Amino acid sequence: MQSIARTITSGGLVTDWTADTGEGDQTAPDKPPPVVALEALIAYCNPQQNIRQLLRNAIADLQVFGDAYIEVAWWGSLPVALYNLDSPTTTPIADVHGAVTAYVQVTDFGQRADFESREVIHISLDSARPGVLGVSPMQAALGPVTSWLFAAGTGKEEFRKGLPPNIHADFPAAAGEKDMRLWRDQYSSKNLGARNIGAPIITKGGVGLKELQTGKIADVIAGKNQCRDEILSTFGVPPAKAGVIESGNLGGGTGESQDKTYRVDTCGPVAELVLEKFNFHITIQAFHITDWTLKFGEVDYRDSVIVENIRDQRLRNGSWTLNKYRAEIGEPPVPGGDDAILVDRQNLVLWAQMGDMSQANINAKNSRGQGGQTPGIPGLVKDSDPSDDPNAGTPPAGKDAPAESLRADQIARYQARLQEALGRMPPIGQQEGK
Repeated sequence: MQSIARTITSGGLVTDWTADTGEGDQTAPDKPPPVVALEALIAYCNPQQNIRQLLRNAIADLQVFGDAYIEVAWWGSLPVALYNLDSPTTTPIADVHGAVTAYVQVTDFGQRADFESREVIHISLDSARPGVLGVSPMQAALGPVTSWLFAAGTGKEEFRKGLPPNIHADFPAAAGEKDMRLWRDQYSSKNLGARNIGAPIITKGGVGLKELQTGKIADVIAGKNQCRDEILSTFGVPPAKAGVIESGNLGGGTGESQDKTYRVDTCGPVAELVLEKFNFHITIQAFHITDWTLKFGEVDYRDSVIVENIRDQRLRNGSWTLNKYRAEIGEPPVPGGDDAILVDRQNLVLWAQMGDMSQANINAKNSRGQGGQTPGIPGLVKDSDPSDDPNAGTPPAGKDAPAESLRADQIARYQARLQEALGRMPPIGQQEGK
């Protein structure tokens, strides 16, 4: 219950411009006066609580009672304060069609307060029989919660009495009721309790003692753990979120999948219920704001290295532009940052030129497959020296040429190139390191 409330409200309540696409190519306009007034109400909701405390209490009421009530204090046509109303003592008044027209609160001391419908924000969970009131998860968890309380009480008494064994005392037939009661009282005062642990049981007169079973505190703890797991399952809270370290999962349970399921399936629907009511009653009806909305601030619990690696991969595969990346980290856009790119191991290509790049690769493969030369691709063609071709200067196919003459020409060209290379080398005495 508290885990759900803390998780939902961890980022606070903030305003958000609804026209923002999140691409980093738009600048949010200046906040109009109604939005500024709304933020002032959120920043100071009442003298005793901040907005996180107020919403945590409301979400806790939802989990325990199925309904939460927030009082709105008005000054003329503007709300100026927000307060929690006690859910068990507050009752909605509805007409024959189920439309709520007013609210009444009667405290345990008989004090009564009447509220108009606009003075109360009523948030309710779902119920099997739709109506004005909701049904909480605590109703489903009532059985294991009760069992846990009994198990906890049993364990407390076991420890308070020093974990005594269960014994059977067999008195002689002639023993009177007074003697038996006296012996029992003495046994309780001298042998039970943490201070009397280890005190021997001493009797005389033929009393026989027999141990039935030792105090099984391990069974009590196992029973509490079983009830605890049933309660967490009913509320949809993973064990790690409630401070329970599962055996073999010292890192926090089943990891990201467990955390994501908790946030999407458990916290998400409750957060949407609260935001829907707040936006309707406060943002739209009270301040008449339509292009801004309230939302819970996002808190990223992932490791910073993991987050940066994901951002880098999105930039490299073109799913993000540079300006989108910069908007994500709070930096302003740069010229050319709206063009998506693809970065592989050796090349960087604009996604806008992927068609040309693809066709150039196809032409190159086809040319190599036919024994020809690679067609000219700007920036990818290396100028060749005609003298590198061993067949340069040879007569075309079909013309007669002596094999010895062709071989001599090739040897001559090779020797000329070798002499040229040797001539560019420094003398041996002047080589580096000599």
